Amino acid sequence: MVTHSLVIIANVKLRANPVHGSDPVAESAFTVTLGYFLWDMVNTYKNIDIDGWGYMAHAIMSFGVYLFSYSPLLQYYGACFMMFEISTLFLNIHNSLEDLGLQEAILYYINAMALVSSFFFARIVYGTILSVNVWRDLANSPIPISPIATNFVRLANIVLMSLSYYWFSVIIMTAKRNALDADLIRALDEMDKHEVKTE
Repeated sequence: MVTHSLVIIANVKLRANPVHGSDPVAESAFTVTLGYFLWDMVNTYKNIDIDGWGYMAHAIMSFGVYLFSYSPLLQYYGACFMMFEISTLFLNIHNSLEDLGLQEAILYYINAMALVSSFFFARIVYGTILSVNVWRDLANSPIPISPIATNFVRLANIVLMSLSYYWFSVIIMTAKRNALDADLIRALDEMDKHEVKTE
């Protein structure tokens, strides 16, 4: 999906009209995106005790925004926000490495740095800039937009960006806790070695 996003973002026609512009490639990509978020809603609902309502809110809001894109509405920005999925790649690798018990592998630490970096730059920095631009362009649109669509997009943006900020704080806290745990393990190892020497 990231590859499709880059193609859509490079579309001059969409860039010239980011609010109302439409493109067949974008609509094709968003069809797949809608299918994914529909699956995500069903899957999250089935596992709500594990995934939590945050993931459900993310799936519902994302599904709704991409559904409105067929109006057409914000197809250019829809492709831009799909760039968030760069961090999902590293998150999936992270989860797979944990499932395999490879938390001590060098690949685990390299991937962790890539996850934190991609999440911060794609979702926090780029996402905040995009959000400001979306709100500005919606407010300054020369063509009337349905209040329902406008208000839903704004609500979705608030919810999704709030979740991104929250999830990033969780990532940072988890990284700090893991670092402290590693320091504690090293300290205990040193104590054991010292005790062996003094016996």
